[in-house]
Parts: sequence; C-alpha cells; structure tokens
Amino acid sequence: LLHPLLQPQHRQLHLQQNQQLRLPALVRPQPLLLHQPQQDGEEKCVWSDWINLGQPTSGSEGGDNESIKNIISAGYHICSAPEAVECRAKQYPGLQISQLGQDVTCNPSVGLICQNNKQGLQQKCFDYEIRVKCLTPTQCSGEEKCVWSDWINLGQPTSGSEGGDNESIKNIIAAGYHICSAPEAVECRAKQYPGLQISQLGQDVTCNPSVGLICQNNKQGLQQKCFDYEIRVKCCLSNSYQQ
Repeated sequence: LLHPLLQPQHRQLHLQQNQQLRLPALVRPQPLLLHQPQQDGEEKCVWSDWINLGQPTSGSEGGDNESIKNIISAGYHICSAPEAVECRAKQYPGLQISQLGQDVTCNPSVGLICQNNKQGLQQKCFDYEIRVKCLTPTQCSGEEKCVWSDWINLGQPTSGSEGGDNESIKNIIAAGYHICSAPEAVECRAKQYPGLQISQLGQDVTCNPSVGLICQNNKQGLQQKCFDYEIRVKCCLSNSYQQ
C-alpha cells in the first residue's frame, strides 16, 4: 500500500510573486517513513510516505504533476481513491501549502497539480510532494500487513580507508526514522546507479535484514571507495496487535 525525507536548514526565505512574501524560518521536520495503521471501525487508515515523481518541468506549459493517476502509473502502490491527501513543497516542508503563495490543486480526487503559467510573475512551480491516506479492509486476526519504506539515505559515504557508507538499521533508527528494528526484508542500491542490482556493482557490501547496509572503503579493491548507497526496509505489522 505504501511506497515511497527532509532537508531544510534554518533560514529566512523570500518568495517573489507580485510582491515580496516573507516566509518564517523553517524547522527540520522529524522524518517519518512507516506509518502505523490505526483502527477505524472495520477499516484501517494508512498514510503513505511522501511521494515525489521528480522536479517540475519548465516553460509556460510545464509544472509539477503528482496526480493520483501519474503516481499509480509510476508504479507506486497506492489506492486510486484516497480518503485524504497532504501536499507540501520539497524546499519548504515546514510550511503549509497555503503559505507558499502559489496556485496549486491538492485534493483526494486529483492529487497534486501545479501549472507554471498560473504562478503570477514567477511563472514557476515549486517542487511539490504528496502523501495519501488509504483505507484497507480489516483482515483476519493474526494476519500480518507488510509495508515497504521509501528509500533511505543517511548521507554520502565518509572518506579514507576507515570510512565508507553505513546505513545500518541501528543508525537509521537513531537518525529518527520510524522503521521496525527487525525488518522482514531489505533492498539496497547505489544512488548513482538505481537501475542496477547491487550484485552488478562490483563492490563488497553487506545488505541484509539483520544489519541493514554497510560498505567499507578498505574492502573495495583498488578503488578503495564505496558508492553512495540507500536502503529500504520491509516491516510487518500484525493486525491482532494495535497501538
């Protein structure tokens, strides 16, 4: 049901559109990848992670299209008729969409659509992302519901012979991501080569549910440098146990 983080720094932002609009300083939000299903009568409501299909296209006819139709077409496992949606600008995740001064469609029927030619003098949409709330029927007691997180990247690998890339389960949880401590499964990939299997990259990398992802520079032959890796985890929640 879910599929597919955060980045802002404290600073004053200025938005040009007919007049200067002063935006408040942003606060780094707590990352949230896996959302606990909540009991709602005979149905459970589940929020997806934030979804971003890419940067907006340029030109007067361009913009940012994160519609429900496009998201499903891109391979994300979400419902076609969400109960609710939330939208935000990737650059300003701490602000409500109504505070951004752009003309944007954001609703459960359509999803998120922003057109450059509707953005006043600026004529350029921000890079938006969306998450959706879907209802799922209650399953038999004791059955498990398994959910994949989005791809997680704790940063670029450190340099030197003792450096590398450490995306371990322990480090991910310590960084504030809400994932399970004992995943059912994990998948790893290099950020530079997302279309390749990790076995095709020619590096000595640990990638398993017990540890997570660990790459050490001193194990990478002549190159002595790990790629920038990312990982996603599969967590299973028993429907007989609800918070």
